[in-house]
Amino acid sequence: MNNISLKNKMILSYGALIIFAVLSAGIFSYTNVEKYIYNQATVSYGQTLDQVEMNIEDKLSTYYELMNQIANNKEIVLALSHDYKSPADFSYEFLNTISQAYEIKEIDTTNNILDIFIFKNNDSLPEAGGKLLNVQHAVDTWWYKQYFAKTDQFSVNDYIQFSKLKIWFVTNEDIKPKYSAVNEDSVLETRIAIVKPMILNFEKIVGILEMYIRYETVFGEYMSNDPNNGDHFFVADERDEVIFNSFESSPGTNRKLDQAYLDKMEGKESGNFVVTKNDTKNLVFFKKGKSSNWIYFREMPLENLLSSANTVKRFTIFIVIISIVISILIAISIGSRLSRRISILSSNMEQVDDLSLDMHVAIDGRDEIGKLAKNYNRMIRKIRELIEQLTASQIIQKEAEMKALQAQINPHFLYNTLATINWMVLEDEKEKIISMVDNLSIFYRLSLNKGREYLTIGEEVQQIQAYMNIQKIRLEEKIEVIYDIEHDILDAYTPKLILQPFVENSILHGPKTKKSTTTITIRGYREQNRIILEVQDDGIGMKEVLLPGQYMTRGGYGIRNVHEKIQLRYGNDFGVEMTSVPDQGTLVRIVIPAEVMPPPNA
Repeated sequence: MNNISLKNKMILSYGALIIFAVLSAGIFSYTNVEKYIYNQATVSYGQTLDQVEMNIEDKLSTYYELMNQIANNKEIVLALSHDYKSPADFSYEFLNTISQAYEIKEIDTTNNILDIFIFKNNDSLPEAGGKLLNVQHAVDTWWYKQYFAKTDQFSVNDYIQFSKLKIWFVTNEDIKPKYSAVNEDSVLETRIAIVKPMILNFEKIVGILEMYIRYETVFGEYMSNDPNNGDHFFVADERDEVIFNSFESSPGTNRKLDQAYLDKMEGKESGNFVVTKNDTKNLVFFKKGKSSNWIYFREMPLENLLSSANTVKRFTIFIVIISIVISILIAISIGSRLSRRISILSSNMEQVDDLSLDMHVAIDGRDEIGKLAKNYNRMIRKIRELIEQLTASQIIQKEAEMKALQAQINPHFLYNTLATINWMVLEDEKEKIISMVDNLSIFYRLSLNKGREYLTIGEEVQQIQAYMNIQKIRLEEKIEVIYDIEHDILDAYTPKLILQPFVENSILHGPKTKKSTTTITIRGYREQNRIILEVQDDGIGMKEVLLPGQYMTRGGYGIRNVHEKIQLRYGNDFGVEMTSVPDQGTLVRIVIPAEVMPPPNA
């Protein structure tokens, strides 16, 4: 990179930055749009499946209620459990009671109920009409083996729960007749069946009720879906057999549901997932029925769902490419304009040889390059002046070093105060002498503090007030002091003499001129479990780059000692922070814990 020209560096930098920004914005936009479209589509398709499930379940519930009327009819249940002694007894009960179960089919004007069978569990009750059958006709069915084979072991609670049982399934079995021993022509017809137990007093099963419903009644309106777009509905029963598929022309083919679907749905009542079929990703929505134990599905290719997102993708790519091309052209133009003036400045710098220092760069402008050219010209002029003054400045430099060394050895505060008192005695300024002596005694009484290292914040403030009163007399009122101390922190304890070094620093280094007045503000307040003490002046301030060095040396050992003492005592979360702005002043923050009792051995 060091061998590449600044112009090319700028073009590469701007180009890379712009390409990154545009690509990031494009990817972010497309990703969010795709996510939004996906979420909206899943909500919409999911709601459609919910509507299908609700419609079918409502239809099934209608026929289940008819089944309930029969299964819970006490007269029919008692008739099925009665011990018949003669055919006449049976004929009477059948005509007057049991036949009520078959009347529902007769009054069904829609002809959607195809057949109703009752499997009796009573040897004294003969079969009749091919509709009242012995339970032995049902023992080989899957639903009997799964649900009824062990009912003789049931308790009352088991019968109570079992009375709620309803078994829905789809079958292609012969229906002419279904259980007759007479040889008749078979008619294969897909139909929906529901099975329900008939229980006497929650003590025994006296019969099993089976009703057949026309298949098209439930699924007819969903058989006309166009299979070309891959979007279709299908339904699986509790045996995981697909009993309806809008893709298939022959309904109820009873194929098993793929294991991948079962794995994705495990433990869930509804939701969606993605499966791969023939290298195509399909989005599958599912929902379990509320009463039928069926599972409803809607499946479609994922690309169909995101077709609108693909349009957005192509448009986004087009916009990104156009933006990158335009941005690179702009970067080349800006890089050329910026580097041209820098090249002029660099060329002039290379011509400076043997300290001739006669060059002048003619570059206008108020931007950084213009300022750089002006500063370069100023630097050349200054260097020329410094070279001319080099010999004379050597003597001045030696004298300045001696004065700086003497300035570091400041007279002690007590010496200065006593000297001031001595001067006031000569001037016969009795009131000022009394004030200085009183404040000096307060200052040193609190400084000594009977050998204790800690005092209350109230005492610390009292001590600094005494110190400032002395300094105001010494400096002839060139200091203004503002105290802003919260009352509720005055009884808290603090290491002594933590404010004085910073106040002294503001007095010594704060004034902008010898005659100017410095305003010093001393604050104290609580922040949660900490106490903040601040010393702020409106003096000349310090340059930010010099703050670390100023922090350790300006003001001497006292400032450094305060910070180290607080951190040694309370840890690195506490201590002194210093900020400063040139020509505006300096702010010192002293952070200590809020302690209502002095530390042990303090």
